[in-house]
Amino acid sequence: MNLYVMYEETEFKLSLSPAVANRILRYKGLKPLRRGRRTKRHLVSTYFDTPRHALRKSDMVLRVRDNGNGKQQTIKAPFQGPAGLQNFREWTVSVNGDSPNLRAVDDPALARSLSRRHYEKRLGPVFITDFEREAVRIRTKGAEFELAVDQGVIHAETSGGRVEEPICEAEFELLSGDPARMFDVALELCEAYDVRLGHLTKAQRGYALARPALRPRPLKAPKVTLTEDMSVGEAFNFIIAGALEHMFANEIPTLEGRAEGVHQTRVAMRRVRAALRAFKRILPYDKRKAFNGEFRWFQQRLAPARDWQVFLSETLPRIASAAPGQEEAIERLRRIARAERRRAVGDAAAYLESRRYARLLLQFERWIASVEKEVGSKTFSQPVKPFAKSVLRRTWRYFLEDTRPLSRLPDEDLHEIRKRGKKARYATQFFNSLWSGPEVPPFMKLLGRFQDSLGKTNDAIVARHILAAVKPGRLDPSVIRLAQEWSQARVRKCLRTAQPQWRRLGRVTPFWETAR
Repeated sequence: MNLYVMYEETEFKLSLSPAVANRILRYKGLKPLRRGRRTKRHLVSTYFDTPRHALRKSDMVLRVRDNGNGKQQTIKAPFQGPAGLQNFREWTVSVNGDSPNLRAVDDPALARSLSRRHYEKRLGPVFITDFEREAVRIRTKGAEFELAVDQGVIHAETSGGRVEEPICEAEFELLSGDPARMFDVALELCEAYDVRLGHLTKAQRGYALARPALRPRPLKAPKVTLTEDMSVGEAFNFIIAGALEHMFANEIPTLEGRAEGVHQTRVAMRRVRAALRAFKRILPYDKRKAFNGEFRWFQQRLAPARDWQVFLSETLPRIASAAPGQEEAIERLRRIARAERRRAVGDAAAYLESRRYARLLLQFERWIASVEKEVGSKTFSQPVKPFAKSVLRRTWRYFLEDTRPLSRLPDEDLHEIRKRGKKARYATQFFNSLWSGPEVPPFMKLLGRFQDSLGKTNDAIVARHILAAVKPGRLDPSVIRLAQEWSQARVRKCLRTAQPQWRRLGRVTPFWETAR
């Protein structure tokens, strides 16, 4: 009887061009690290699921792979491994034939889960991966991993016929030792070739190919849910992993030129920076400041795309409604704004395809994989709730430092309060699940409403600034004057809404001082 072999897989991918794929394993820097000869295999895998993708919805993947020496059935499911890496548990068994055999599953918990849902009777092929894999084992500084280059296609049969897309990627799979060593090699390859960190598995790409509704789309940040039994280190890794997942999920929409993808990528970068700030007491100062600065640099470069999107979708319609008889001038402004948004979104995509961005992600993930060793397990093992309480107290005091009425503040000071409010809001979003009680939801709602009010204020101020930056002569002076008047009136209105919220926030007792 064939038995399942279960092991844990920790890996990441680099997206390559075909020219780089043909050269990367021959890179001279790999030669002293190679163990054994390069191997080549032709791998054809058929992925199975029910018509409604019950396995995918259960975070499981089922495939039957022909590796040239026989056929193997593999079931994959994610587990909580090192932040930023793809971590899966795999159950593999040899099978006869092209169809899966779920009765061969000998893991009791997995077998119960599969049999309870009667998957086997409803399974059918969803898509196929067909690629050549050239691989080599690398050993460096006590770690060993496989570096494999895959080139081929993913294809699926749909109602419109056969569809396919290419596979061209390098896969780093940890066999033993410190995952940071894989990133060291990847960083060296990043300096030698144009590569980009890949975030989608072959399974995710295959499902999206078979069902276009599953293609990557702009996504908002996932809710952070911590538990009191977590340590400081576990909470940090959980929060960072969620922020990176959010950022990676929005990369393809950004590269496809979708303005909302750019916005969500910026939000994700801000959340990474907020997490570094929240945990700054335990993190090395130099590394934290360096990564914070680099993420801020990219966040600022992506800002124009967001500014023009808000101007087009929210600000301009309001200006137009306040300007009857100015239809021709407003339409000209709309055309200019669309062109500026298109340019800014294209610039954002170019930044995410840059070597600087690839280097940042690889360096950051390498640091995250090894930060516990750098900080010390004693610090990382502290209980999270007392730590969170001290973070929230410090962040809240900083937020409420400036007690002046909002209407008396110049634009730059309003912007500073808004930034401090974002820091407070992100910190409370990270840690609020550690407290229960009726005080928590109203507090979060009040803070959210205040941030929304200041956000609308900022959008009105930004409208003046971006129009002032348009090349002279392109805009009708009357439209500029109209936009300025609208902006000033809008700011006054938003601040009238924000001021009582600001007073309430100054008087309210935060939930971490009263709730359990």
